[in-house]
Amino acid sequence: MQEIFRIFFGEDQTVLHAVEAASSRLQFGAGAVILGEEDSGASVYYILSGKAKTVRYSSEGTEIWLDEIGPGTLIGEMTALGAHARTATIVADCDVTVAAFQEQAFLTLMAEHGSIGVEVAKLLVARVEQTTQRMFELAAYSSKGRVYAELLRQAKPIQGSTYSRIEKMPSMSTIARRLNNTRETVSRTVNELEKAGFIERCGSQLTILLPDELREMPTS
Repeated sequence: MQEIFRIFFGEDQTVLHAVEAASSRLQFGAGAVILGEEDSGASVYYILSGKAKTVRYSSEGTEIWLDEIGPGTLIGEMTALGAHARTATIVADCDVTVAAFQEQAFLTLMAEHGSIGVEVAKLLVARVEQTTQRMFELAAYSSKGRVYAELLRQAKPIQGSTYSRIEKMPSMSTIARRLNNTRETVSRTVNELEKAGFIERCGSQLTILLPDELREMPTS
């Protein structure tokens, strides 16, 4: 189990033993709500296995997809640090096992092991940057521009190549929900990029052949 904890908490054996001792295991079936938006609970969870999605709901009840998360992801830390309620809902996509920390137990870990506090701070900074970038794209980018940005964000560089790749491309509907676009717009934009030679698809894999040129495409 310590192998999974190392992803976030590092290699220090003292820290890993303390983390394992302070946590308990919880399991959630597919479709179960792990954390609920506006829930005032302050427990912190660390995903050990399985995948989940982070969503929010509009006033009309429409689900707005935000992110997909998996093993090695810490969630719920903001309420432990003083937020009044959860900022999103996290739903299990399949069977999910988490390490659960009571609020005070997690705060004690942070107080006693500075490396944990540093990693939590880095996590919060990354989330603020991601949220800020997405807000900017929604305000400043066209529908097509948001698709370009999302493909570039998801793609990972291929070692020894100028290409980048998304190993498992989400469905057009999933991307549309994430970008506040329509499925038709996402599908049409991806098809246009493929015909123009910017990308190549093979099954669920998408390769960006011209990442630098795609970054230069008009986004407004």
